[in-house]
Amino acid sequence: MPEARLAVEDMSVSYGGGATTVLALDRVSAEFQPGQVTLLMGASGSGKTTLLSILGCLRKPDSGRVTILGSDVTRARDWDLVNLRRNHIGFVFQFFRLFRSLSALENVQMGVELSGVTDRGREAKRALDAVGLTTKQYLLPQQMSGGERQRVAIARALVKNPGILLADEPTAALDRASGSHVAELIRTSVKARGIVAVVATHDTRLAAVADRVIEIRDGRLHESREKPL
Repeated sequence: MPEARLAVEDMSVSYGGGATTVLALDRVSAEFQPGQVTLLMGASGSGKTTLLSILGCLRKPDSGRVTILGSDVTRARDWDLVNLRRNHIGFVFQFFRLFRSLSALENVQMGVELSGVTDRGREAKRALDAVGLTTKQYLLPQQMSGGERQRVAIARALVKNPGILLADEPTAALDRASGSHVAELIRTSVKARGIVAVVATHDTRLAAVADRVIEIRDGRLHESREKPL
């Protein structure tokens, strides 16, 4: 088994205080391996997005440890976490989060704007070609379908060659065909690049491309032996 690039150990996260405290994650531990797609499933409010936020260094846990790329980042400085997100973590969101006034190519270039890549245009074109959008690179988001916009978002996440890919409901806003295309694109990219991928979703169809399925219930992680139908 390859060394885990991403792990949480005995980690807890709560919201609120006093009598209104809600324990979102309760002493959870998990390791996520390179070249694997892990699905996080559970009801709304179960803690899926909270766990993604921890894994993406967008917030810190109340207790426990978070290890990313071999380093304990639990007490890392904010600036170090910014650099980690910028250089090593790719994010894909449900509603794309593309800049409406920028073309597909320019949106992908934003993915490497602050990452020290010298030829942003060439790398962005390669990334768009990899997701099958070479002929759409100069279109604005509103000129593209939902599936095409999500493929632009994936290209933006992958253009900096991250070690970690985090996706929050990446197919929820897509029709069946587009969702299947995006799911397969995530799978092939993860396998080809040896990326650690964690995907929070309600979409059981994504189980077809997953290596693992973890359900979050009552703040705890439950690994499924069988993929949901």
